[in-house]
Amino acid sequence: MKQRETELILRAARLYYEDHHSQDQVAGIMGTSRSNISRMLSDAKRLGFVEIRVVAPITRNDNLSSQLANLLGIKDVQVVTTDKNELTFNAVGRAAANALMNGLANNQTIAISWGRGLEATVINVRNESLSGLKVTQLMGSLSSVTSSSSAEEVGRRLAKNLNAQFIPFLAPVVVSNQKMRDSMMEEDSIARTLKLARGADVALVGIGSRTSSSSEMVFAEFKLSKVDRDAVYDRYAGDVAARFYDINGQILSSKIDKRVLGLSLEEMRAIPRVIGVASGAEKVQGVVGAARSGLLDTLIVDIACANSIIKTLAPSAVKSA
Repeated sequence: MKQRETELILRAARLYYEDHHSQDQVAGIMGTSRSNISRMLSDAKRLGFVEIRVVAPITRNDNLSSQLANLLGIKDVQVVTTDKNELTFNAVGRAAANALMNGLANNQTIAISWGRGLEATVINVRNESLSGLKVTQLMGSLSSVTSSSSAEEVGRRLAKNLNAQFIPFLAPVVVSNQKMRDSMMEEDSIARTLKLARGADVALVGIGSRTSSSSEMVFAEFKLSKVDRDAVYDRYAGDVAARFYDINGQILSSKIDKRVLGLSLEEMRAIPRVIGVASGAEKVQGVVGAARSGLLDTLIVDIACANSIIKTLAPSAVKSA
């Protein structure tokens, strides 16, 4: 399904189910026919964007979870299995939403990155008891990302579902040079947002990988020369919040890193609880690098991602998995 079509379906569903407009009203707002809205709402349910019936319990593969915890050195690893009627992203998102809510308390702050995995997570978050919550971004905004998976949109959606205050990071994530980055970080609004993010109680991050299209899109934001790109690309394993690292979790390039507006990997590691979300076999390098960086306290992945990691790190264990 094309990204634009997904965005329209999500917008129709939110207007109808959350804002309680009639189908005729939604059609008027979106400039289309009632029959089109009816089809979009049906698609929203079919694709797992809307859940009306009782939701089945989240199913986890304990064997794979234990193997990954040992291989990656992460205490809390959850490998989520997917029901035949549910999209993988939604299953992983439901598990990540539960992980986020477990241990969350009044007056805490959540800092987020971006991505489809986080979009699926925040859709599944609900809060009826906690108060004083705040949501902010770990990083600035990506000019190439205008969809519902952008950091700002994910943050607003999460804040709405948590009845929380949203404090956006009103700056680009990548600037042309370090001098400009340093100057912008001294601006009052940016400095306040960075301070809030550094003091977050929980971070919710999507994990990118070199072979994933979303990560390639972020990498392209730096507009590197061919010489600079060739110098680092072969060592590029993954990224979290526009911080790129190699397979051992070390910063890929200080030249690139010093152009990013947002928390550093070191600052993210200092957040008491960091929850990482990844889905798909192509995320293996990004997940391994993030784990080796010591960033993650909780990791939520699907079966395909888990098996790919085990195949890479412990090939002899694949049959037993």
